[in-house]
Amino acid sequence: MNLIWHRADLRLHDNPALSEALKAGPAVGLVVFDPNILRNSTPRRRAWFFRNTAALREAYARRGGTLLVRSGQPWEVLPQAISELGVNRVYAVRNSTPYARYRDQKVAAALPGRIVWLEGQYIHEPGSILKPDGGPYTVFTPFSKRWWAAREPVLLEAPAHFPDVTLPLGFNPGIIPEEASDIPLPPAGEEAALGALEVFLQNKLSRYHQNRDGLAGEGVSRLSYYFTLGVLSPRLAARRALQIGGEGARKWVNELCWRDFSGDLLYHRPQMLHSAFDPRWDDLPWNDDRELFAAWLQGHTGIPVVDACMRELRATGFLSNRGRMVVAQFAVKLALLPWQQCERAFRDLLLDGDNASNLQGWHWAGGLGVDAAPYFRVFNLITQAKTHDPGGAWLRRWVPESGGQPHPYKAPVLDLELARKRYLAAAEKIARKTGAGVPDQSFQRVAPRPPENEPGGS
Repeated sequence: MNLIWHRADLRLHDNPALSEALKAGPAVGLVVFDPNILRNSTPRRRAWFFRNTAALREAYARRGGTLLVRSGQPWEVLPQAISELGVNRVYAVRNSTPYARYRDQKVAAALPGRIVWLEGQYIHEPGSILKPDGGPYTVFTPFSKRWWAAREPVLLEAPAHFPDVTLPLGFNPGIIPEEASDIPLPPAGEEAALGALEVFLQNKLSRYHQNRDGLAGEGVSRLSYYFTLGVLSPRLAARRALQIGGEGARKWVNELCWRDFSGDLLYHRPQMLHSAFDPRWDDLPWNDDRELFAAWLQGHTGIPVVDACMRELRATGFLSNRGRMVVAQFAVKLALLPWQQCERAFRDLLLDGDNASNLQGWHWAGGLGVDAAPYFRVFNLITQAKTHDPGGAWLRRWVPESGGQPHPYKAPVLDLELARKRYLAAAEKIARKTGAGVPDQSFQRVAPRPPENEPGGS
């Protein structure tokens, strides 16, 4: 018997670990409820994880298979499960966040030679898209050119049925916890995810490149929360979009390329969890103002576009990409709030809080050294609302006291023009001192270690 250890791959379709395990013989699945992840998560995200685990168990059962669940440290749970079941090998899709690499290193040490690691969390795995000299990319455009030229992965079918297995008499498959979410959750499971993909492809893909920037997020796929838990294969999603074709398809698949780029950046620079991508920007005069932080987090800054973003996020767990850039720019460049604190609080509210993607987004929008977000580009928040919510309907929905108007509806917590000048003066001082016009191209390989602050790591 073999064991499929599901982590950020809560699906049967296009799952290399599952496919290889079944090639080798009968297999059962396992999900470990890791306290190192769950205790740093939030009710909405734990509830979403548990519901998708339950949906995966149902998918196994419909095909005659068994999904086990256990709670505890993975490097203790896996050896015990192997001993109880007489497992030959463990198959798992590789994860690459700092915590995941630490966890998997400990599991591999506890089970020497017993684990087979497969690709499948990304379209092209972190560390696989490299420069001609063998180094990693730090700029998206050349990364994307090499990414698009890479060989397309082979897609795998979900098994029609699982071979029979005999579990020990009285063996307990484990109970999946139920947790109440503080927000409404989308339908869980890969059938729901595959259905949502098809709805997006048929109804929105052709106009995605035209509608993706709206603050209301009506033109986007809203599939990110399925990708984060691996309920939907990004490899399958990209293939289906490109089969349909068109400018919208290429633009949307390029966003999946951004997702791979984010994973690659964190893989090579795990210090992104704590330090600016370009460490020179750690020297900005950060403002540890608790009242200002609370006003931003609760959506009470007086600036309609910022408040609408944060209120929508708190109420739904989702925010458009344009909205994510707006709130990050406000927090980092205008309020000069410690970006690490803001990024973590923001990620905790996201239902799709992927560590690598969220970190990359904050480093990019905050001008902290990733790619083409120069320090001197500061959003005009009034213009952002006018351009990306031209009728004001989205503002009226989330900040009714604004009347749909982009200008402050009360005395704002910051004078935006003074804040902009303050930031630019500080940033230009660093730039003149260090020559920060060109991002630092160096990278550091860091041995896996327990992260001090990585909530929700996969």
